[in-house]
Amino acid sequence: MTTRITLHFQGIGDAMRSAGVRGALTGQAEKIAARARSINNAEHIDATVGVESGTRPKGRPYGRVTSTAVDAEFGNSKTARRRVLGRAAEQGS
Repeated sequence: MTTRITLHFQGIGDAMRSAGVRGALTGQAEKIAARARSINNAEHIDATVGVESGTRPKGRPYGRVTSTAVDAEFGNSKTARRRVLGRAAEQGS
């Protein structure tokens, strides 16, 4: 016997905006931030790592990890590229 399921965008939107999904996004961002802080400490990089959470204009929630060490992340003529946030995110995969 086959069961037909019809998905509606409103139901999907309600699910993605639920407290559980928001909590999971923030939790994952916090784990990445903790790994980034650990890498910063190990490599003696003076940076503040934080987590931002919110909702995009069309309703999709997000959790974002930020760092004040832009030069260490991307590198420049005076600072080596360390890619701390990228490495922290890859370790969680």
